[in-house]
Parts: sequence; structure tokens; C-alpha cells
Amino acid sequence: MAPNADLVEWQTSQIIKYLFEDGDDITPRLLGDGLEVDGPPGSEDEHFDPVIIGEKLRSVADSFIDDVRFKAAVKDLKQAAAQEAIEAAFSHGVEAIVQSQVCQKAEVASEMQLIRASVAFGLYVWKSSPELKNKVQSAMNAFLNRHVGPWVTQQGGWDRVSV
Repeated sequence: MAPNADLVEWQTSQIIKYLFEDGDDITPRLLGDGLEVDGPPGSEDEHFDPVIIGEKLRSVADSFIDDVRFKAAVKDLKQAAAQEAIEAAFSHGVEAIVQSQVCQKAEVASEMQLIRASVAFGLYVWKSSPELKNKVQSAMNAFLNRHVGPWVTQQGGWDRVSV
């Protein structure tokens, strides 16, 4: 009988769990130690062993390490992760500024508060850490597009926004 989605999800979690264990944690899980893996109900598949599958996946993964394309992909992934992190940090920083007393003026639309706070925050970060210029620009662009882009469009474009 073919496994159902729940069983496959559980198996996947077990394989990943094994792959990320330290060497000391692996020893008791190796075959021959009487390991019984408790699975979800109806998973009496005695052929599934996350250790065997994990070891096979690990050996396949090890063969990619010296590949130039792999190294480039890892570098790209790290940059993307850092970019997402800076975007999140930027967003949190702007939101914190908007919550401060400085921005809490009834006569200023919430969108304008976001615009002003994001510009102030972005410029400050850039001036204090010039090496982050490109990341800050990208984060600010993403933040503004996501949070005030529709409002700016409703106003008729940036040239219609009274800054």
C-alpha cells in the first residue's frame, strides 16, 4: 500500500532530524542497536530507516561540495538569507519608530508616518554603516512597496504625495 501524505511528512521529518544530529546523538540510532522508530498510526513499514536514507543523502550531498555551481548557489542563498534578515530588521525598526512619540501626530496619515520613518531609519543606518548601503536601499524599497505602495498608487503616484 502506498504511503499517505501524513506518513511521508513524518518520514521526511525523521530523515531531516537524523541529518541534523551531532555525531554523539547518532550512535544509538545506528542499525543493530534495536532501534524502533515510532511512526504515525498505520505506519508499520519495517523497511523505513531514517539512518540508512539519511546516510545515502549525506553521501550524495558530500559529492556536491566541491562543485563550482554548488558554491555559487550557497553564496546566493546566504546573500538572500541576509537580505531577508535585513528586510525584517528594517521593517521592525521602522515600526518601532512609528510607535514612538515623534511620529504620533494626528495630522499625519499613517502612510506618511511609515514613509518618513523608513526614510529616516534607512538614511541613519546607511550613514552609520556605509557598507550596508545596497542592502538598506533594497530593504527600504521592499518595505515601501509592501507597506505604502498601494496608498501611493491611490494618491496618483509619488509626485502627488505631499511629503
